[in-house]
Amino acid sequence: MIRINLLPRDERQARRSFALPKMGSLMPVLVLLLVIALFGTISVFQALQIGRLNADIARADQESAKLAPQIRTIQELTVKREELQRRLNVIQDLDKTRLQRVMLVDELSRCVPEHLWLTSYDETGNKVLIEGVTFSNLIVADFMTRLEASPLYGTVDLILAEKGVIDNRNVVKFKVTALMTL
Repeated sequence: MIRINLLPRDERQARRSFALPKMGSLMPVLVLLLVIALFGTISVFQALQIGRLNADIARADQESAKLAPQIRTIQELTVKREELQRRLNVIQDLDKTRLQRVMLVDELSRCVPEHLWLTSYDETGNKVLIEGVTFSNLIVADFMTRLEASPLYGTVDLILAEKGVIDNRNVVKFKVTALMTL
């Protein structure tokens, strides 16, 4: 069938034709769809990884709960071992100086002349303070000379020598310092 349109051109109805949009106008839509797909893929992979990590954490928590008594026991044993080691170190330190003390006191007893009595012996570092009583200043001088000649004591100094009375007898109370050379 033939159709003839007698209307003037400006009043004629334009033919409708279906035309595909140009490629330039589809590009932004395609890029947007690609970005959405990329984000969707990344979020799926991230969700899977989070699930795996949560499962690993749950397994680690279970294993930690199983091992907690053993860990507590190990910590208690470590504390006890450190305490025991500290005590052993103290004993070893005391044992090192034990023989030195015996030698020092033995040498001191050899240096004490007759009629001289020691009332106090105090060590501070390598310095010794000795207090005692005797009947004469000469005996104190003899004691100091013997200490000075001793291989374990040196630099003997008289700090105090004063008269005193014990049981109605005149005595000399003295204080002497000496350095330990051991």
